[in-house]
Amino acid sequence: MDEKKIFLLSKAPVGKAIITMAVPMIMGMMIQLLYNLVDIFFIGKLADANQLAAANITTALFMIMMALSGIIGTGAASCISRCMGKNEYEKASTVLSSGIALCFITGILTAVLGSIFINPIVHALGASNEVFSYAKDYSLVLILGAWIIMCNYALGQLLRSEGSVMVSVTGMLLGTVANTVLDPIFIFTLHMGIKGAAIATVLGNGLGLLYYVVFYLRGKSLIRLNPKNISFEKSIWKEIFSIGIPSSVSQILMGTAVMVCNNLIVIYGDNVVAGMGIATKVMTIGTYLFMGFAAGCQPLIGYNFGAKNFKRVSEIIKKSMLMTSFLGIFLTVLLLVFSMKLISVFTPLPEVITQGNGILKGLMWSLPIYGAQMVGGVTVQAMGKGKASLLISISRQGFFYIPLVLMLNYLFGLQGLIFAQPVADLLALFLTLKITSDILKKSKQLNLS
Repeated sequence: MDEKKIFLLSKAPVGKAIITMAVPMIMGMMIQLLYNLVDIFFIGKLADANQLAAANITTALFMIMMALSGIIGTGAASCISRCMGKNEYEKASTVLSSGIALCFITGILTAVLGSIFINPIVHALGASNEVFSYAKDYSLVLILGAWIIMCNYALGQLLRSEGSVMVSVTGMLLGTVANTVLDPIFIFTLHMGIKGAAIATVLGNGLGLLYYVVFYLRGKSLIRLNPKNISFEKSIWKEIFSIGIPSSVSQILMGTAVMVCNNLIVIYGDNVVAGMGIATKVMTIGTYLFMGFAAGCQPLIGYNFGAKNFKRVSEIIKKSMLMTSFLGIFLTVLLLVFSMKLISVFTPLPEVITQGNGILKGLMWSLPIYGAQMVGGVTVQAMGKGKASLLISISRQGFFYIPLVLMLNYLFGLQGLIFAQPVADLLALFLTLKITSDILKKSKQLNLS
């Protein structure tokens, strides 16, 4: 057993533990961010607003694929962390092996069904007539490579659950480097345009997946991957799905929200759609930072909750929420000053730059709020509270954003559509804080009784 990892999870000073776990994950998320920005950067060099718009609307498809893999990845990761806290390592191995097998099957089914229904899928994404062919080319390649993308994402989560953060980061880095090298080759040298960007994305994910599989097969992980441990035991699947489904509902709703927004914003023209795409990608700087921070905290919270060390759990939550809030304020100031320059990095088109700048200056007010909300959501997942996790997952986009974007777009036009997200994030934060606080109080009372 790796005593250093166990000490970090259970006894190291909370601030140090958070930083130690979160910084590598933030680095990994920044690598993942580059992965996403690379496509937009090179597609933007084509100086074609239609292809930029196509890259924007297909974001929803990618998010839904991540949601499907997250059913297994997030649910199994939460279960593995809690099993480690209880010293149930054989059960953790069963969860790991079963989860990977299911993720592969889910990826194959997604590829088959997605390719059959590609045309209605692209229409649902919000493609205009001018954008449709580009969006279809990009989407079809992603769908055919769904099993690669989904397994790569899930295995990264599973490795993080046992504290193997740097292994996860290395896999991300390999994929990002491959994508960065292959993008200009496929897009420009081979004259494949946006379709080439999609091929590079799938191949990059494939390299990362290969690295993770080799790591497991060489027996270097804390939790062993063993095909003999694949189980169809009801209790195992219940534990995975009780957390994985609520988490995935959140990502599915995010993808749905993007599709709703795409279908609303298309009436403002393809330049606005392209500008929204770039602004949204720039906003992922903050989103991925917070995701890295929250993902780094998840094993800490899961392990200590499993060990009934509620005082340490509370301290982890409070400190991590404060850190993400200060980080969000810093990023907001940064974007306020450099928004126009950031947008212009991705396109030479003046109208797209103007639209993207205006949209970014509205969306950025989510940043001081969203980090703490994300930490709260991950906290409930790590505790294994399925119903509460489902409520939090649904709230941000389902209860708040989708109704708000429809209403505010109707009342205030484009400005209402843009500011719907910061308002939704504020409401979701209040709900998340209430739920997290109630769970901790109840758990402490049960432990004392």
